[in-house]
Amino acid sequence: MAGTTLFAGVALLTLVAPFELTEPIVRLPRQSVSNLEAAVLCAFACGAAAVIWSRRLPVWQTPLTAPWVAVLVAMFVASAIAPASRVNALHMTGRLGAAFGVYLLTVNAVTTPARVMSVLRLALATGVVVSVLAILEYLGARPVLTLLTAFRPAVTTVGSQIRAGGSLQYPTIAAMYLEVVFAFGLGLLLTELDTARPARVAWVFMALAVIAEAITLTFTRAGLITMTTSLLYVGTMRRRRRAGEAGAALLAGLAVVIVLLFAGSRSPESVWLRLTSESQESWYRARFAAPPALELPTGRLTRVPITVTNTGRLPWDSHATPPMLISYHWLGADGDRFVAFEGARTPFAAPVLPDATVSMDMVVRAPRQPGRYRLEWDIVQEGRLWFSTEPGAVRAMSPATISGHAFDEPVLTMPPPRSTLRPGRLVLWRAAARMFEAHPLVGVGPDNFRLTYGAYAGLFGTDERTHSNNMYLEMLAGGGLLVAAPFGWLLWRSALCANRIASILDGLGGTAALGVAAALLAIAVHASVDSFLSFAPTYVLFSLTLGCAVACANGAERWPDAHRV
Repeated sequence: MAGTTLFAGVALLTLVAPFELTEPIVRLPRQSVSNLEAAVLCAFACGAAAVIWSRRLPVWQTPLTAPWVAVLVAMFVASAIAPASRVNALHMTGRLGAAFGVYLLTVNAVTTPARVMSVLRLALATGVVVSVLAILEYLGARPVLTLLTAFRPAVTTVGSQIRAGGSLQYPTIAAMYLEVVFAFGLGLLLTELDTARPARVAWVFMALAVIAEAITLTFTRAGLITMTTSLLYVGTMRRRRRAGEAGAALLAGLAVVIVLLFAGSRSPESVWLRLTSESQESWYRARFAAPPALELPTGRLTRVPITVTNTGRLPWDSHATPPMLISYHWLGADGDRFVAFEGARTPFAAPVLPDATVSMDMVVRAPRQPGRYRLEWDIVQEGRLWFSTEPGAVRAMSPATISGHAFDEPVLTMPPPRSTLRPGRLVLWRAAARMFEAHPLVGVGPDNFRLTYGAYAGLFGTDERTHSNNMYLEMLAGGGLLVAAPFGWLLWRSALCANRIASILDGLGGTAALGVAAALLAIAVHASVDSFLSFAPTYVLFSLTLGCAVACANGAERWPDAHRV
């Protein structure tokens, strides 16, 4: 009964992890509790009930206990003396503490091969649900789009391309979650093959194809790299002792299916654009050849001839969703305040490809008060962005004189909109390096990179949701050498654990445990281009993976029929 109670907590976390609601279920001073965090507390309650039921202390001396405790102690010290945002840093320390609790719960619950298989199957089934939601999101299914607003505010796009995220908050977090589940599934696929269950082999194969399609639709480059890494790792380990056997052929077939899905998911131009550019800063560019001066009657619609060249990397299509339209803004003769920001839209007669030039008459409505103004030419991707607010945009204006009858209404002005900031990875990584240089011993505080990187990158008006896009740099900048040293110890111990799984199972063929080792590799690879430990869905899955890995490494030699794990 105690073991069943423990496992129930792990199963609950496996099922709930990717479905964290944006609206908390409990609000406390300086803290709120989401449904996933409530599930973590419920799982801990299951662990406490199991201890009381069995009257035995849980296993806590594991290969990762000492380094993980050292990380927590170091993070607490770094948080207590952080130069800013100590409360936020302590919250991050608390999240890593909760992750440690999930890890210990998993080690104590996953004590048999059947339970290992159950956790992996639950994770795979949950990953399929997330993937189906992501695919339907990409296809624009309205009921699904409405449902997903409970998990994040809006659909994410890059250029005109939707980046599906399913029930996860961001597409990159969705990709991280699904990459780990994909690795689990590779181990399950080979296990079902070894046990001669063709129906289950077909089911797992289809599940992996659906998950791979969802990873592709996140439009995350790291997802493609990590899937490839997992396939190569599992395939190599499989062939090492079974050259030419069916498992390697099955993995090769899966790889072919993934390539076909990837090729058919987007246009070749969109894929090439995403793979060859770090950010979309150079995507939205235009050069205008406009009249040097204008004279317009007040409040009237006038057609103005203009020539515009597409100097960006996206085609301008007024019939796409969302459409690209040419427009304008009205400013006063001096200063930077706008008299009217939302100008009339004029569609392009045909798509304007990169480097192409088009001449056209655009519709302009003059201000309703006579005087001197400036007319700023612009292009809008409807509902998403204006070219003039993109980083590095060159603004084009024509002086204008408005004459005629003055309408009986005041002239209201508005401040300019904030320019969009999309710092690339190199900018963020340099900022992290400067943080470490300035605070080498204790850093700026765990999770404080996102709150302080603007000063180190020379940026203003930064987005506090932006992390360093590298988990290793995030820990180094946030905690300095004090945190980085024990965190490196934790990573080294985790790598030894993965290597132990691979060495034990090398002579036994492909097993589900090999999928766990591949998941650890997936986490390590993705961590080089993203930081994810501050998000509850991913730190829960990270802890579950480490717990399963330690359970497999410790149990593979003593469990009966270990090769079936």
